[in-house]
Amino acid sequence: MRNDLIIAALLVVPALFAPMVASPYHLTFLLNLWMMIALAQSWNLISGMTGYVSFGHAAFFGIGSYAGAIAILAGWPWYLAVVAGAVLAWIVALPLGVLTLRLRGPYFAIAMLGLNELGRIIATLWVDMTEGGDGIALHPDLLPSLTANYTLMLILAIISCGMVAWIYNGRMGLELRAIREGEDVSEMLGVDTVRNKVIAFVLSAIVPGAAGVGYAMFTSYIDPASVFAPVLNIQMIVVVLLGGSGTIWGPVLGAFIVTGLQEVFWAQFPMVHMMLMGTLLIVVILYLPNGILSIIHKRKRIRPDQITPTSEPAKSAGMQEVER
Repeated sequence: MRNDLIIAALLVVPALFAPMVASPYHLTFLLNLWMMIALAQSWNLISGMTGYVSFGHAAFFGIGSYAGAIAILAGWPWYLAVVAGAVLAWIVALPLGVLTLRLRGPYFAIAMLGLNELGRIIATLWVDMTEGGDGIALHPDLLPSLTANYTLMLILAIISCGMVAWIYNGRMGLELRAIREGEDVSEMLGVDTVRNKVIAFVLSAIVPGAAGVGYAMFTSYIDPASVFAPVLNIQMIVVVLLGGSGTIWGPVLGAFIVTGLQEVFWAQFPMVHMMLMGTLLIVVILYLPNGILSIIHKRKRIRPDQITPTSEPAKSAGMQEVER
């Protein structure tokens, strides 16, 4: 935990001063980075922790985007619009989690993929509320500054990382990882698997809902294709798998790498940059199934002064603690 706090401080403290020294271009890049960390950690909370792979987490992002945009057009202050996006995502996620998390394997993944597509269709057809395919444009006078938007995304990234760390190091995190390793065995041991999964699912939906509002305010325009984009789900998955699924810092590491690569791909290969991202996903699945952090952990070695002439069970416990 102490090392986690040190790493967090090394990231957060410079980020707080970035608006004072960074250009609008670099501030925009960092804003996208914090948004990706927030989204990846949210996906990591349900899919990385429990093994329930979600192909539709962008649905909560889209729900939040439209809720926030409509609230702003109705005259709400932008910060209340952010709350509205998070609350609506929570309201949708609760009954949805109760229903879908009884499914397992590919059935849950397909159900979530269907949710994302359903959200896109509703946003397209509900013209009176969402303006349909024309999208919603927000006047700049209604929106916060780039610095305020940057700060919002940074706060959401901090909240998502803190939430994952808190759960990971607590009893719930242990039970979620037990579900991932064997749900039937966990139930036999007395773990309330449904309750744990639903809580993780609902918590994982709140941050994308708020981030969707931040995205709508940053771009000042949203439409169904942009906020319910399947590519956003791919980005979350790539980030988490690349860094290390089910870990605290894996999604952060993956976000730094993927966001940087995206910037390079977009600048150098604008016509095929998404194909390159898909190729990266395939490479990660084939050659780095446990992420970069797994390689770092494997390189750790026990120092000679850590080995003491104790009984064999004690040695095994020590080995397990080092590996952990």
